[in-house]
Amino acid sequence: MKLTRLGAVILAAGAGTRLGGVAKALLRRGEQTFLERIVATARTIGLCDAVVVVGPPFGEAVAAHARDLGLRVVDNPDPARGMASSIGLGFAAISTGDSDAAWLWPVDHPDVSAATLRALVAMLDDHGVAQPRYQDRGGHPPLIARALWPALAACEAGTPTAREVIAGADVIALAVDDPGVVRDIDTPEALQA
Repeated sequence: MKLTRLGAVILAAGAGTRLGGVAKALLRRGEQTFLERIVATARTIGLCDAVVVVGPPFGEAVAAHARDLGLRVVDNPDPARGMASSIGLGFAAISTGDSDAAWLWPVDHPDVSAATLRALVAMLDDHGVAQPRYQDRGGHPPLIARALWPALAACEAGTPTAREVIAGADVIALAVDDPGVVRDIDTPEALQA
């Protein structure tokens, strides 16, 4: 399968409690916010559509920033229900576009390289999911074929979980030399590193 239109579901509804209560999407890596960095990297290899899932308490600020970047926004009114609720809302929203596949990208993973994204696109082919792995650890963002989006959208209700949907799919693992796929920045120590 030749992928011609790439999308992303960017999860940014968290309250950043382990970082002292901050919007991780608005944290900076150099001159760019985490959200800007993710979108800029994805756009270098053809990102056509992205949905950013936001929620309280930082939903309005993150949504405004996302719209400034030309991204679509969906609100998760109760992200405390768990990440699956954001995944479900995000994949329901991106399904209204015409992307062939979409990355599932937590906003606290801003350091993934364009080379990794390119390799995931090349590997997806007829598989359901292409997942990066670094030193035998599964990482983000997996690239997910459109055929799986309805099952992921159903996760909004809590059953099945996104992990169950992906585990039951045809997943191809891609070993990458990119620590950014496993570097989630959710503590002050990780932010300083």
